[in-house]
Amino acid sequence: MAHMIDITNGRAAIAFAGRTPWHGLGQELTLGATIEEWTREAGLAYTVKESPVLFRSDAASEPEAFEGRKVLHRSDNGTPLAVVSDGYHVVQPADVMGFMGKLADIGGFEMEVAGALSFGRRIWALAKVNPGADVIDGDRVRPYLLLGTSYDGTMATTAKFTGIRVVCNNTIVQALRGDNTGTVRVLHSERFDADRVRQDLGIVADSWDRFLIESRKLAGQPISKTDADAFVAELLKPYHSGALDVTESRAYKRITELFHGRRAIGSDIPGVAGTRWGLLNAVTELVDHERGRSTNTRLESAFFGTGAALKSRALELLSA
Repeated sequence: MAHMIDITNGRAAIAFAGRTPWHGLGQELTLGATIEEWTREAGLAYTVKESPVLFRSDAASEPEAFEGRKVLHRSDNGTPLAVVSDGYHVVQPADVMGFMGKLADIGGFEMEVAGALSFGRRIWALAKVNPGADVIDGDRVRPYLLLGTSYDGTMATTAKFTGIRVVCNNTIVQALRGDNTGTVRVLHSERFDADRVRQDLGIVADSWDRFLIESRKLAGQPISKTDADAFVAELLKPYHSGALDVTESRAYKRITELFHGRRAIGSDIPGVAGTRWGLLNAVTELVDHERGRSTNTRLESAFFGTGAALKSRALELLSA
């Protein structure tokens, strides 16, 4: 089994408040817990340390330093995270949690989930922006701010807006028409400036308004079986390989089954089934609840990996 949620210290490095996350793991906290409590219970009470990379050749009796590279490792248990360049700027777990704590202090943000993935190579935190609103009556989506960083070079430090559908906890990534409104990325070749990122995220409120408008449009647009099937095939083409047609893939069959069979979570809400909104949520259900080898791998994929890219592409195609 791939352990994407970090368990190197004997328990799942994830904490949550409110409703249990769909991966079902972690330590429960009360809303309003201190950032110190969040940091401890999410398994993030450590620093990422740097050491030189050493090697010993056949011709040398003593280890030599490999110039231009360093190894990152955890202070709590010594777990090595990655070998990176000397110019790699680390954003510490305390920086991520402090960023979220400052937003909560300012007001309007509530921490809901935080944790570590892939043995601590990625960490992240999720804060609710406001109570949200109904896309249609009875189908509420809440806006969140997601902040994550990596210690292995696989991801820039990223703060982005995302929506979570209350009825099923599906995450919906905003990337309408290919723009990055609601997303701020800081490369590891740059220093993380928390104040600057907070200023840049002033667009989050506008992003939520746009997201809600577009989602309500999707809910008001029926889609035929032929068009829905064509959408799913187009959506999956970039991710499909092999001799079989994309319509023979498991993902294609499952999305169309969820949509046409009205088996997707929330499809019984009046006005969801048979619409572009319902089709979008059939895709998000596959990514968030079913795709991948385990709930752990789905979590990383849904927020940062191919799952997030697939959901973003689905929203772009349906909103075109």
